[in-house]
Amino acid sequence: MKRCPCCNARLNDAPLCPRCGADLSRVLSCEQRAKQWLALSLQTLEAGHATIAAHAVKRSLSYRQTLEARIFREFLIRHQYGALYDSLARQDWPSARQTISNLHVLQGDNEALRRFQEFINHLSARSTNHSEPYSRWHLL
Repeated sequence: MKRCPCCNARLNDAPLCPRCGADLSRVLSCEQRAKQWLALSLQTLEAGHATIAAHAVKRSLSYRQTLEARIFREFLIRHQYGALYDSLARQDWPSARQTISNLHVLQGDNEALRRFQEFINHLSARSTNHSEPYSRWHLL
């Protein structure tokens, strides 16, 4: 934090504002926690754990809405949609369901995700009812 939220004075690293004396220790603590959760989110995505990354970036944003965290959340959303399309192409229904769950964490509930979930349920039910894998030829 560069300025005091109470009086707009320039701040140093002290937990008290030099002008108005406001106790900024909790605000500074929230900023630190936001950075830690964002770092965890980056590390876990790099390690291949998108579910943990989604929850961690959400937690980071709950402490402070930083530009970095918002950009990373948008990146993670795009990443998860790519993973969803890959799962659908492979007919990996459990993976697709997990990816939808991650997107719910990142975006909240919305109509598009509900429709994707219904689509996945339909395709997975259809593929388990047929002995051969679901293919585009079933549509012809």
